[in-house]
Order: sequence, then structure tokens, then C-alpha cells
Amino acid sequence: MVDALHAAHRALRTGGTLIDLRPNWSTHPPRVRRAGSELGGLRERDAARADSAASDRAIDRVMREGDFALIRAGHFWYSQRFADLARLDAWIATSPGTAGYDRGTRARLAARPDRPITLRKALTYAILARI
Repeated sequence: MVDALHAAHRALRTGGTLIDLRPNWSTHPPRVRRAGSELGGLRERDAARADSAASDRAIDRVMREGDFALIRAGHFWYSQRFADLARLDAWIATSPGTAGYDRGTRARLAARPDRPITLRKALTYAILARI
């Protein structure tokens, strides 16, 4: 990612804006909800966790090197709705960053497998200005 950030630095004018936007499961793991009640969460794959940590280090590095200045950073939540447990299971099976359910989460969902499920996920953002 450092190479990509250096390429972005070369492509931007001084004062130009770069937005880093990515999933953040390390500090804000996804939460599984049904009918307004939280029923558990999902686990992140080790490789995805390592990628996220490497991305954080890359952002820190280019800021230390003086390529970018941080304007603002944070996270926001968004929801993804699934019609039933089977659709959430299918999504988890194909999600490259998802390792599975937290302990007990799937059992709680299986009690009513035909009911809609909402997955709340966080995205981390950093707005950077080229120096």
C-alpha cells in the first residue's frame, strides 16, 4: 500500500485530497442484529486482520515521511440486510475477510432462520491532504 500512496502523492497537486476508505473489523467488528436486538457478531480472517494492520502502518508511514497531512479520520457504520439465515450464510461463505460467526451467534440466528437479519459493519476513513 505504501507504493500506492506514493503514486497517489505523485498524481495529486499540493493540497489535493486523498481518501482512504476500508473495512475496519479490528476495532469495530460487524454486529448481527434481528428486530433491533443484537445477537452476536462475525470474526475476521487472520489474513484480513494482517492486511488492515499493514494499511494502518502504510498511512502512518507516508504521514511521517511528510507526503500527506491528516485532515480528518474516523469510522461510520452502515447496514446490510439479509432476507434470512441462508442468505447470510451464503454471503459469509464468499466473503474474503470473514472467518465465520462469533461463538453462539449462529445458534441464536438458527432459532428463527426464516427471519430477516441485519449486519452492521464499520468503515474506517482517513482524509489526507497532499503536502
